[in-house]
Amino acid sequence: MGKQCMGRRPLRNEKNRKRNQLLNFHLTPEDKEEIYRRVELSGRTLQDFMTQSALCQQIVVVGNERLRERIIDRLKELGPLLHEIAEGKCDNELVMAELRMIYEIAETWE
Repeated sequence: MGKQCMGRRPLRNEKNRKRNQLLNFHLTPEDKEEIYRRVELSGRTLQDFMTQSALCQQIVVVGNERLRERIIDRLKELGPLLHEIAEGKCDNELVMAELRMIYEIAETWE
C-alpha cells in the first residue's frame, strides 16, 4: 500500500499520488448509515471505499440534450489531443480517463 504515517491513513495512494484534495457532499441519515455499514463489511477505510465506489462503479446516465451538448463541446476542446492519441503521441492519463468516462456514458445512455 502507500506510505504510512505512524498509525494514520496513507499519505500517498498505491500509484504514489499525494491525496491532498477534499470532497464533501450531503446525504440522508439513512444513506449515511448504509454507506458506513457497507464500508465496515468491505474491510476498507471510508476513503478507499468511497474512492473505489466512485471511480469503479458503472453509472447509468439518463441522457438529455444539455448533457449531450456538454459532451460534444468537451470533445471539441479535446480535438487536437484526439489526433495525437490516434497517432500514438499522447499518453496523458487524465485525458485518457476522461475519454473513457465519456465513452462509458455513451455506452450506458438511456
